Amino acid sequence: MKQTWRQAILTWVSGLAAVLVIGFVIDRILATTLLYTLGTLYWQLYQLYKFQAWLRRSGKSAPPEASGIWGEVFDSVYRLQKKQRKSKRRMRQALNRIENSTAALKEGVIMADSNGNLEWWNNSAGLLLGLMRPVDRGQPITNILRNPEFFRYFSQKRFGEPLVIKSPSKEGVYLEVQTTLYDQNDHLIFIRDVTRLYLLEQMRKDFVANASHELKTPLTVIKGYLETLSMFKDSLPASMQRGIVSMTDQSQRMEHLIEDLLLLSRLETNEKREEHQWHSIQDVLETIERTVKPIISENHTLTVSVPNDSYLYGAHSELYSAFSNLIVNAIKYSPNGGQISVIWENNEHSGVFSVADQGLGIDPRFIPRLTERFFRVDKGRGSSTGGTGLGLAIVKHVLIHHNAKLQISSQPNIGSTFSCHFPIDRVRQDAMLASVAANNQEPETIDSQSSTKEVISR
Repeated sequence: MKQTWRQAILTWVSGLAAVLVIGFVIDRILATTLLYTLGTLYWQLYQLYKFQAWLRRSGKSAPPEASGIWGEVFDSVYRLQKKQRKSKRRMRQALNRIENSTAALKEGVIMADSNGNLEWWNNSAGLLLGLMRPVDRGQPITNILRNPEFFRYFSQKRFGEPLVIKSPSKEGVYLEVQTTLYDQNDHLIFIRDVTRLYLLEQMRKDFVANASHELKTPLTVIKGYLETLSMFKDSLPASMQRGIVSMTDQSQRMEHLIEDLLLLSRLETNEKREEHQWHSIQDVLETIERTVKPIISENHTLTVSVPNDSYLYGAHSELYSAFSNLIVNAIKYSPNGGQISVIWENNEHSGVFSVADQGLGIDPRFIPRLTERFFRVDKGRGSSTGGTGLGLAIVKHVLIHHNAKLQISSQPNIGSTFSCHFPIDRVRQDAMLASVAANNQEPETIDSQSSTKEVISR
């Protein structure tokens, strides 16, 4: 390239020198120099015109013939174009392979921009959601999936867990939607047909609910006879007395298990949902405190710290069940006593109900499974604690109904802390809210000063 430029400059200087000599001979130096300059300029413009005309034809044909520096420019641009066309072909082939392989997937795949507008989808997504090209391209996905649950899931970006909804295009088909954000908050949405799993889960729920209902009747009869026998227990042999006591304890344990199964079934199926209202957190915790007093030993200290003007919007029975389960668990799994702290705190983003104990603690690897039904870290402690193994599963579903989250932190032999984070729109702190809550109305004001009450029970 440098050689070409040197040759071009040498040629121009040689021509200029020849023109100057001719001008000097004919005594027209200025005229010959101007003529040479205009000729050179015309030549450069003509070469530029050929270059622009060739580019306008997309440069698909061979470049025009030219010598010197312009020939080098034409050849360099032509080589770059050939290389670019090869790169485009490779990229197009790669994209075609990706599209073909994605189109062959049974799962639906959707690409949407940061605002949720549809950009691309594969054939499976089109069949599962009833998408049509090119009509739906560029449409917001919330206009296609007109489902309240999906709207909340997508608009509030609750992408931590998949969502199961009905298919808008296929009757009786249930879809699992999983969304991932990438690049500039664009959306990559995976859709899977989970009808079989959904129906199996519904069968399981129905079986648990029906079996629990059916078990209540014979259990009531057994308890009735046991109560009758207990009236004459003193006249029976010692071995039979021990048997009656043992059967009474086990029947009570089974009754608690059935009650928990029925409650969990109602929470899962959304049956007989209690109307949400404003409730004083202090009143709820005082009721729980009176309930758990009999199981608190002399080695336990229960401290309840809650602002007396804090209110929570929800179902009273569900909140009572969730809070009491966490407190009872803290007591039962603190065999050596210690302090159990129950705290309610308000911050800018949420209201937090937390229960901290100084009990056995939990190995961090078991924490993700704690909300599973009947899961126990120590299988041998089930009978000793008298629990059903459903407490944290109930807590999980109650919090889901209240748009809240459960956070668990624990260290073995140090203690555990269970925190329920409620969204700010369900939390109020107002001294005048008691009268508003009596009328089941949502308050207009939020700001107020709170005081803290501590209750210590032994």
